[in-house]
Amino acid sequence: MNSNPIIILHDLNGKPYYEAIEHHAKSNNIKINYYESSIVKLSIRYIVKKTFGFTAIKKILGNITFRLKVPLIKDKTIIIGMSPYDFRIVWYRYLLNYNNLILSTSHPFWENDNRAPRKYSLFTFIAKFYWKKFLENNKLKIVTVTKKAFYSLNNTYGVHGKIEQIYHSVDTNSFKAQYRKTNDIIKILFVGSFLQSKGLDSIVKLIKEMDPNKFSFTLVGDGGYKKKIKYVFLKENVAYLGFIDDKIRLSKIYNDHHFFLNLSIKSNTWEELFGIVNIEAMASSLIVIASNHIGPSEIIQNGINGYLVNENDSDAVIDIIIGLTNNWDKYMQISNKATLSAQQFNKISIAQQWSDIINASMTNDNHS
Repeated sequence: MNSNPIIILHDLNGKPYYEAIEHHAKSNNIKINYYESSIVKLSIRYIVKKTFGFTAIKKILGNITFRLKVPLIKDKTIIIGMSPYDFRIVWYRYLLNYNNLILSTSHPFWENDNRAPRKYSLFTFIAKFYWKKFLENNKLKIVTVTKKAFYSLNNTYGVHGKIEQIYHSVDTNSFKAQYRKTNDIIKILFVGSFLQSKGLDSIVKLIKEMDPNKFSFTLVGDGGYKKKIKYVFLKENVAYLGFIDDKIRLSKIYNDHHFFLNLSIKSNTWEELFGIVNIEAMASSLIVIASNHIGPSEIIQNGINGYLVNENDSDAVIDIIIGLTNNWDKYMQISNKATLSAQQFNKISIAQQWSDIINASMTNDNHS
């Protein structure tokens, strides 16, 4: 068994994505530490949220110290979540020297440089050169979040034998199925960042078009786009609850609703690559209606355990909601399927997959 400390290095706040590793660490009495690779973004976040105090300074200094010590760090299991072709890999690749290093990635477009989140104009080829050397290093292990990311990376760089696919996880003990019955008001829920890319314009359109006497909307989250749509918060059938990260409270909110919307909009470099909130909603027996993006399409079987729709197709969303509201037997059938499907993302089973790769990586490292 590997009992070495675990370090998770992520762009910003990796905790929501690695609950399964938290479970693995707790089960094996292993210490786990989080660091951020984007110190500037972290600082800006504290300033914007007006929380730049002693705790923030301590965390920023801790991240700076970690970055300076990179070549000296030894005998750790390190999971690094970083976008291609981030130039910082030129420095962080030194972690390969003395550690069990695992790259965790959800990027599904390795074959297409134009869709890489990080580009440096004429210098992108230099970043790509270092990334190629990094990916092909025999000491590196790779975990992709989705099958699409797995095949894209494997086919582009030929990393056979050191790449695994492991989904993000959800604590299904926190988010549990709830029996639902039809009533006078059908409740529709959104949980997520308030960004234009999260399809908030589509949700606003639904709010305007659907009968307020029959359908209500609850919006949970925060972000810059809130200012543009805050006028809908004043409608009688709309409840804005702000940002909530307490799982007990979130679970109660899920259980008080019938449908969950994840109507994201693609850009040149991004689309919904997973969507943990989709799993939370399904585990809570809501019916999820999501844009047909890479992440939702690996979670949802259209018309069986949820629905996939084209972007900006509010008519399709309305038809699904009204159709199931008028056919409660079908609603319950899909709701039950959703609950069962969510179990494959249970953090205990996902933790076992992570345990296998962490322990196998450490064994191979000791024998190399």
